[in-house]
Amino acid sequence: MVAGAIAILAALGKGAAWALNWKDARARTRAAKLQAWHEELQAREEQQDKRDRDYQQRIETQLRRLAVENRVLRRAFELVAEPLRRLEPDNPNLARAQLMLDRAFPLDPALPEDLASLTAMIDRPAPEPERV
Repeated sequence: MVAGAIAILAALGKGAAWALNWKDARARTRAAKLQAWHEELQAREEQQDKRDRDYQQRIETQLRRLAVENRVLRRAFELVAEPLRRLEPDNPNLARAQLMLDRAFPLDPALPEDLASLTAMIDRPAPEPERV
């Protein structure tokens, strides 16, 4: 009977040890899966960050190029329009082209507001003098 009790206690001890080892093995497996998932997520985030940096660099390059193009086109129009205004000061196409450029290419946003308003006043045509 004592031997039977010892055998039962030994079986229970082995069963308890197996259950504890099973939980530990399960926890180790879960930790390994979580670590792998974390590393994969970190790699994906690094790839996304690199794509974002590359995209931002392309956009900034394009913006600089377009800003230069904007200034060049505006200056080219001014160079051509001035002599044409002298030849035909009332030409509606010149006035329309100037208005289109003013709307499409407003003053530099970095320009202070008071200076921008003064520059806009300079660009406006002078009012007709009153005739008496």
